[in-house]
Amino acid sequence: MKTNLKLAGMLMIVMLISGVVFFRNMPEERGITYRSLDANNIRTYVWDAGMFDRGNGGVAGFSWPKESNTYAIYFSGLWISCKVSDSIRVSEGYYNTNFRAGYFDFLTQSPKGFDDSLYRMYKVSPQFPNGGGDLDPWIKWPVNQGAPWVDVNNNGVYEPPTDYPVMKGDQNLFCTFNDGYRDSLQSLSATLPLRAEVHMYAYARANSPCADAIHYEWSIINKGRSQWTDFSAGIFSDIDLGTSNNDLAGTDSALGLVYGYNGTPTDPIYGAIPPAVGIVVKSAEGHSNNRADFASRWRCPFDCPTDSLEMYRVLHGLRISGESWVNPYTNQATKFAFSGNPVTQTGWRDSLPGERYVIIGSIFGNVPSLDTIQFSTTSLIKRGTSNINSIAELKNCVNSVINVSNNSENVPAKFILHQNFPNPFNPSTTIKFEIIETGVVSLKIYDMLGREVRELISARLTPGIYSEKFDSRNLPSGAYFYRLQSGEQVKTMKMLLLK
Repeated sequence: MKTNLKLAGMLMIVMLISGVVFFRNMPEERGITYRSLDANNIRTYVWDAGMFDRGNGGVAGFSWPKESNTYAIYFSGLWISCKVSDSIRVSEGYYNTNFRAGYFDFLTQSPKGFDDSLYRMYKVSPQFPNGGGDLDPWIKWPVNQGAPWVDVNNNGVYEPPTDYPVMKGDQNLFCTFNDGYRDSLQSLSATLPLRAEVHMYAYARANSPCADAIHYEWSIINKGRSQWTDFSAGIFSDIDLGTSNNDLAGTDSALGLVYGYNGTPTDPIYGAIPPAVGIVVKSAEGHSNNRADFASRWRCPFDCPTDSLEMYRVLHGLRISGESWVNPYTNQATKFAFSGNPVTQTGWRDSLPGERYVIIGSIFGNVPSLDTIQFSTTSLIKRGTSNINSIAELKNCVNSVINVSNNSENVPAKFILHQNFPNPFNPSTTIKFEIIETGVVSLKIYDMLGREVRELISARLTPGIYSEKFDSRNLPSGAYFYRLQSGEQVKTMKMLLLK
């Protein structure tokens, strides 16, 4: 039933654009490859063409819990836009895709590699250097395509198993794709390509802190000869929490988050306590605290973009008409629609449950030829004690999920736990540490009586330099200890919370 609804929706969009009814070929029929990520309680499918959360055959692809055959997201895709000499350029994954595996050749200004079997989705794990199942052996990691790796002996040559892939998770994916193949791909975007080459790295941890999550890192390279003006990148997602026609959505500019939740206390598929699902901008080139520049939700056919101009507007935080979103509670223009709080029942909130489509992203300005934009996002899901409490729990987990990050591709010389900074602190502080072996790492907070008050990390990590943000919400002033354990190595340090 869900697939039929989506086909009907896509047919309507095609009719709006061209007046001609046609069905687009499914991407997998063109040789596009995918791999699953299911290290934690999420199972999703990631394709080498700028789309994810989509199953083979055009079905929903983001299931949670992974063995339950229940789904929270039907489809997600990368969207990018800019102007080149005042000409709008848009490329997107929007049920179909403008992207194909391969690279964009700067010298010939043409796409290449789609017919090369080496340009595909790769998957590796720190536990299986020789691969197995759907895992590739480390030796096949495509470093010549831009896949990140650790040069242990510092000789500039990839020599596994001495050298190895960067593995931030228990499962790690990499692929290279570009938007140059416009000749036979059909999509909403009728523009010329940006001439973009994208390196995508994605990963999942078995022990994801606070909430189950999938992480994506996008390196977007301007391979054209002209500067990109007003470049932006975003993630589109068709949220279907169980049943698809009873959802609501909202945004949170402070967290850089767009999220979906069930509009009723009970979902026919998820039951009495439906989860909330969200997409957060984890980092964006040139951005500091405010990582996301826009986020909104749509109800088709009222707000859904149906051509490249409308998509460009959406990717710059506007409505499809080109007008600004206006918060009815403040009468102020905003790039974050429906930014109220459903938990406290305040502010501009979504209403009338139904199908929900969301987008979130960042605006990067001008990008010269051969420059690279770094953009990373995280998809996370959390169940609370009710459909509304699930939102609160999801938001509480955002910082824990996105702040466990490996900040270095070099192997540290020794096991180190650094003094937190700032110290004393209020309300938050950052704890930095270095580990030298792959293994399960735990970082816990204790009070002066030795009682555990917070577990910040319980995950299998690869060697590297990490940082974790500690939010002291609901804790009184006083001294606390933080304890790091990696295998047999343990270190403890003291910090002071002043409120």
